[in-house]
Amino acid sequence: MGAVGFFPSFLLTSLNISSLGLTIGVILSLSGEIFGAIVGFYLYRYGFSKVNPKWLKRPFWRYIQSSSISRVFWAIILLRLIPFVPSGLVTAGAALTPIPGGLFIIASTIGKIPAVSLEVAVVYGLVESIPPGYQYGLFILIFLSFLVIWAKNKRKNSL
Repeated sequence: MGAVGFFPSFLLTSLNISSLGLTIGVILSLSGEIFGAIVGFYLYRYGFSKVNPKWLKRPFWRYIQSSSISRVFWAIILLRLIPFVPSGLVTAGAALTPIPGGLFIIASTIGKIPAVSLEVAVVYGLVESIPPGYQYGLFILIFLSFLVIWAKNKRKNSL
C-alpha cells in the first residue's frame, strides 16, 4: 500500500485475519508490507531519477546521499521499528541513498517483522472482541471516508 499512497494497513490486516484466519492472515499481511516496500523503493528511485537534481544539492540531501551503506541499512531497520514513522517516508528516504535494492529488502523486512507482529496482536485482539458485523461496518465506513476525502482532494486539485 505504500506505493499507492496512505491507506491504514491495520484495516487490511484485520480483513486478512478475519477472512483467512490468523496464520494465513499474518503471512499475507507481512508479505504485502514487504512487497509494498519493495515496489515503493523502486518507484521512488525511478521517480527521483526524473526530478530536477537541484534540490538534491542541499546539505541535508547531500548528507543522506553520502551516508555509508552500513549506516543506511541500520537506519532503515531502526526507523521501521519506531511506531508512527511513516513507512513511505522511510522508503522514499532510502531510495535517495546508495543502498542496493537487495540490502534495502533485507533491512526493511527485518524492521517490518516486529512492527507487523505488534499490529497483528492489536488487530487480533480487536477482531476477537468485536462482532464481525461491526467490523465490516467499520471497515466500510473508514473506506468510504477515505474515498470522500480522495474525491474532494481530486476535485480541489482539478479546479
